[in-house]
Amino acid sequence: MDFARPHRLEDGVATRSKIRLLTETLPPTDGGDDHEMPSTSAGADAASGEGYAGGDLDGMLLSAANRAAKDLFLGPPLTRPRLDPSAKNEDDPSSCVQEERRLRLADSRLYPERCLAPSHIIAPHSLVVIFESFDSLSFAYATPGQVFSNRNGHFAHNDFIGKPYGCKIRSRSSGGLGYVYLLRPTPELWSRSLPHRTQIIHELDAAVIVCQLNLRPNCVVCESGTGSGSMSHSILRTIAPHGKLHTFEFNRGRVEAARKEFEKNGVSHLVDVHWRDVCGKKDGMFDDAGDAAVAAAASTAGDDTSPDQTRIEKGGFGLGHAKAHAIFLDLPEPWLAVPHAAHTIVPGGRIGSYSPCIEQSQKLVAAIGKYGFHSARTVEVRMREHFVDEIEMEPPPTAR
Repeated sequence: MDFARPHRLEDGVATRSKIRLLTETLPPTDGGDDHEMPSTSAGADAASGEGYAGGDLDGMLLSAANRAAKDLFLGPPLTRPRLDPSAKNEDDPSSCVQEERRLRLADSRLYPERCLAPSHIIAPHSLVVIFESFDSLSFAYATPGQVFSNRNGHFAHNDFIGKPYGCKIRSRSSGGLGYVYLLRPTPELWSRSLPHRTQIIHELDAAVIVCQLNLRPNCVVCESGTGSGSMSHSILRTIAPHGKLHTFEFNRGRVEAARKEFEKNGVSHLVDVHWRDVCGKKDGMFDDAGDAAVAAAASTAGDDTSPDQTRIEKGGFGLGHAKAHAIFLDLPEPWLAVPHAAHTIVPGGRIGSYSPCIEQSQKLVAAIGKYGFHSARTVEVRMREHFVDEIEMEPPPTAR
């Protein structure tokens, strides 16, 4: 998906302004010697016009320009309170070094714009969401030689490759009467077209969850209950480009399916899939006979994704103390994971859960209050459509 592509640095308003701290050589004085303007990066006072020969106008202008550059990029000057008599004074070498490093940031060249270059053309093996009708979406990975078939006809993948996203493709059967639209994948479209291994969280609830968890780029997030991966893609788009999602699933078959999907969708570098029951109810046990067979096959074949893991990991998240900025639970008994979440989440982090029953919410609220969380909220989201129509109303009666 496009949000997982590397960002491209381009010149923006800041870089084109070419604002930076200036160090100039002033015109020679009567003695014939050049005066070099004191460098602000060396700790000189560029905020005043003093120190220049005769209050030179050029020096005063450069001083004002440097003062404006520092205010723009660095904000107000840092002041250290002298509450402790033993505190370091302003002449301390370490303070000068810190100030010098700080002043180096007042350079517009350090602030290019980050742009996400979207893919406009369908390339081989790209994920394509296929719009069949208003209530029917499917997907395909554009593979040369393959054919996508539905009730509208047969569509060759070779016809997909090289075409722009959003184009209309006609079938090679039924006289070309059938057609589909090829859409660029997004987490919302993927949620409507993905193969369901479990019940999924749809886009409306996913948007509220991302907002309430206060997710932002480059966060570390834990998700327990990978399921079909619908919520995972919404989280990944928010924490890209350098964030990390640790998603946990107790069913081995769903773990392997999720890993393959993340790899095909181009987001595997943002997510780690763990075969683990964070509640600790299945410590050291296989989920079922099917999981045992899959684990044995993976061990025999030397599976690269999990070469040594043949049994489910113990409870908890296994990441250490204060490692995640937010934790999301999509579990039948989320209150069992709260003690582990309290250990894993950073101070001030947020925890959220998705539960279909109010009884689950009541038990979860009681558990999070016990383990130090506060400001609990229970939110129910409903989609309601408003229809707008134009009607003609009778004029009000007037007095005779």
